[in-house]
Amino acid sequence: MRHLPSHLTSLLASLGATALLVACGPKPTPAPIATLPGDGDANVAKPPTPSSPAVVDAWSGKTDLIAPPAVKPPAGVELPAIDTFKLANGLSVYVIKSSRLPVVSMQLAIRAGRMHEPRTRLGVSELTADMLVKGTKKRNALAIAKAIDFVGGTIAADATFEATLISCSVMSRNTKACLELVPEMITQPSFPEAELAQVRERHLGAIRQRLDDAGALAAAHVQNLLWGNDHVRGWVDSEQSVAAIQRADLIAWHKSWFVPGNAILVVSGNVTPTIKADLERSFGRWTKGPTPPAPVFKEPGLSGSRIRLVDKPGQTQTHIRIAQFGIKHDDPRFFDSLVWNYALGGGGFSSRLMKVVRVQGGKTYGASSSFDRNLDRGSFVSQTFTRNSEAVATTKMILEEIKTMAKDGPTQDEVTAAIANIAGGYGLRFQSASDVGAALIGAELHGFGKEYLANYPLAVGKVDVTSAKRAASEILDPRSFVITMVGDAKDLEPLLKKEGWRYEKVTFTDPITPLLTEPSAPVDPKALGAMKKIIDEALTAKGGKAKLAAIKGFRMVAVGTTPIGGGQAKVETQRLFQFPDKMRIDATLELGQKINVVIGISGKAGWQMAPNQQSGKIEVNDISAADIQMIDFERWREPELILLKAADPAAKLTPAPDEDIDGKPHHVVKLASPYGVDVALYIDKKSKLVTRMTYSVGGNAEINEFSDYKVVAGIKIAHKRKSTGAGKGGGITNLELKSVEIDPKIDVTVFDKPAAPAAPAAPAAPPK
Repeated sequence: MRHLPSHLTSLLASLGATALLVACGPKPTPAPIATLPGDGDANVAKPPTPSSPAVVDAWSGKTDLIAPPAVKPPAGVELPAIDTFKLANGLSVYVIKSSRLPVVSMQLAIRAGRMHEPRTRLGVSELTADMLVKGTKKRNALAIAKAIDFVGGTIAADATFEATLISCSVMSRNTKACLELVPEMITQPSFPEAELAQVRERHLGAIRQRLDDAGALAAAHVQNLLWGNDHVRGWVDSEQSVAAIQRADLIAWHKSWFVPGNAILVVSGNVTPTIKADLERSFGRWTKGPTPPAPVFKEPGLSGSRIRLVDKPGQTQTHIRIAQFGIKHDDPRFFDSLVWNYALGGGGFSSRLMKVVRVQGGKTYGASSSFDRNLDRGSFVSQTFTRNSEAVATTKMILEEIKTMAKDGPTQDEVTAAIANIAGGYGLRFQSASDVGAALIGAELHGFGKEYLANYPLAVGKVDVTSAKRAASEILDPRSFVITMVGDAKDLEPLLKKEGWRYEKVTFTDPITPLLTEPSAPVDPKALGAMKKIIDEALTAKGGKAKLAAIKGFRMVAVGTTPIGGGQAKVETQRLFQFPDKMRIDATLELGQKINVVIGISGKAGWQMAPNQQSGKIEVNDISAADIQMIDFERWREPELILLKAADPAAKLTPAPDEDIDGKPHHVVKLASPYGVDVALYIDKKSKLVTRMTYSVGGNAEINEFSDYKVVAGIKIAHKRKSTGAGKGGGITNLELKSVEIDPKIDVTVFDKPAAPAAPAAPAAPPK
């Protein structure tokens, strides 16, 4: 069981160190200063007003200055030779030979990214990609790392919106390392459970970190507001969605999409003449398979404006995003849009948005605009941030610039400057053969080919004022857009109401996309019987159903560490539990000084005693009904008794795939709680003991781990307990039981709400 329930964890996290008050008396009033009528110098002769010296231009009249070179018209990019062929299994291969450096790079793209994910498995593409380097049937994660480090190379995998990308780079004499590792990773991944738990936790940490990044929140919310919950572009992953992904989901994703006919391989650098044969030997074991069709979504409509205010209390700046529908990459107006967007907000300090918001308005450091370049129609987004008091005014300025661009388009000077910068800087992207390879993958994924890369500057150069204006007027719609603002609602709501703007308000901690769960199918009677047998065996290993059912209460004392204020605090707890509904927790934390916190629960009432954050005075307050409900769930899932809940004839059990934890096979049984939360029990197949319990509440996933079982009064009790991901702040709590008493004598008055101490003194010792 997690000795510190979520209520106590969040409470302790909010305490921090006790504040010290500094008394300051009133400041003395300065003596009055005598003044005279006028300026006091009416009868004094005044010196003549000094004249400013004439400004001399040091460069005037110079005839030996070097004039800047004239801007040349865009020219095509000269690409190295690219050999194209297919392997026998259907894998498309592109070889770019370059002997400039003794390096060989492999870049493999598989058409399987976030746009292909089902809503019930948001995040599966990225988890699968991250797990490719975490183990194969031949090598574990450490062995893969050693193999690539031994030759001084790099290997990585990642998933984007459209594809999964695997890259490997080594010295050319060590090409064999990539020829071995890359095919092995994509054809024989093992997805080890222990590594998956760590990778999943990193993803959960990134999602939690998004709550502290107002810019990332604004970007996620604006896509959801624009595309809605019925389109893949509007889906935003959450702790709950990522926690729901299991090893079996990664295996199914890999099996469906990782086939050679759905991939592109680019090999670049100082390759040998035998490269084709080498690739056939290495990748030829990758067997053919059918490719599932890419999912298709109906584009939502957009009429008028919608505003979402994301309330983030304490935020002094507001992050603003304004979005509307964009264009596909193969849209004939793509290059025209590059030019007008460069003038609007894509050209850095020379763009209109930057000038009007930063230079003229003085509202913020900067503003920009951009549009997606994908196979499907993406979004056009303008973004900035500013002081809360200037949020509405700044938004109006950006909207006005968008309206002006839609109406009048860019000027001739803006078009000329945009073409010079976009076309002129394009060739700088290709500093190495691997750079050409990366660009070639992008072009091939979109069906353009290598000609697209070579002719890109020429296509930009063909844009003129007329075509840019036409594209801007057709794509930009100043009447249909969405706006998200992430800031403190108490500052922003009065401004929005004063302007007469209608808006919806959400809390920044709310999941952006509601989790969509698959409908549960009726449990097969045979599978249900097997699960009940597993639970019965676990009950027997625990100490027996009769002994567990006879427990009336217990006292547990534990020591360990828990996350507080971004660090780890030492904690000592004593937990009293008297069935069916009385609980008390006494916790002492060391945060530079010792802080004592007490929580008491009796039925549907509860109280907490803790020092006030500002004064340090001990206060006793009632626990809210919402927190009591959370504590009810904590009591329901009590680890010492959870097996009794699972053995109840009315229990709703759901089978889940077996999993390995630290190399040990486990049964997994999901148990539905009366609080709408499924708890997954992981039962060691050998010891029959529960070693892990997972669940997700309010988008916050939690993993409880149990080990070091010892017998107390005939019952096996886990003496080491670890909780990962508790609450919105995340973190790990480690506790070790020092003593356990079954059915101790307890004075029931210890659960009653006490009077607050008169002075900020530590509470008395925990009750016996």
